[in-house]
Amino acid sequence: MFEHCDWSACGDSLALVFRALAIRPIFVLGDPASTRELLRALPEATGYLNLKPQQLESADGIYGYRERHEMRRMFLEDFNPRAGTTEPLTSSDREQIESLYATGDGGGIAFAPFQLNTGFFRGVRRGGELVAVAGVHVVSRNESVAAVGNIFTHPEYRGQGLAQQVTSAVVIALKDAGIRTIGLNVEHSNIAATRAYEHLGFRTHFSYYEGVADRLPLQG
Repeated sequence: MFEHCDWSACGDSLALVFRALAIRPIFVLGDPASTRELLRALPEATGYLNLKPQQLESADGIYGYRERHEMRRMFLEDFNPRAGTTEPLTSSDREQIESLYATGDGGGIAFAPFQLNTGFFRGVRRGGELVAVAGVHVVSRNESVAAVGNIFTHPEYRGQGLAQQVTSAVVIALKDAGIRTIGLNVEHSNIAATRAYEHLGFRTHFSYYEGVADRLPLQG
């Protein structure tokens, strides 16, 4: 995905703008001082800004969040698979997947059609209708790392363990492909989802903040 990435550096710190997703994620790794310098240098008017707690003040006066979400970054430790029948999803299922995301607020905000080409999307159907889906945001076979995501269940089918079922199927496929480091993100306040992922063997490693952020007008 390197062709979709713009990198900026300040000493040992890095900023990444990822252009393959419409929300345009912005990731910054570094101490507060270098984070502030990197954010000042970015040309992005709007992006999905990811910052750790110690970096939040670095964005003051440079970017303002429209809405900020506290998130957990979880990694798979001891996998406890969830039984259930799922099916692989491909690019031919794109329209149904997008229709499923449209049934609830926030579904699929980090989904892009290219992700289906990874071969790691799984779904559950009821009466021929796609009611649950999980996949990946990105995966690197070279680095043996994957970010599980795009997990969504139709509002009328929640509470049946379908999110665990499809997520488990994605993890199995990733492990079968030799991927060793498997992570996902979940909103800190979403206790039900957090417990579901913990049941599968994911554990929280750190917290961070994300959300759409706009560059603020220069002051003074």
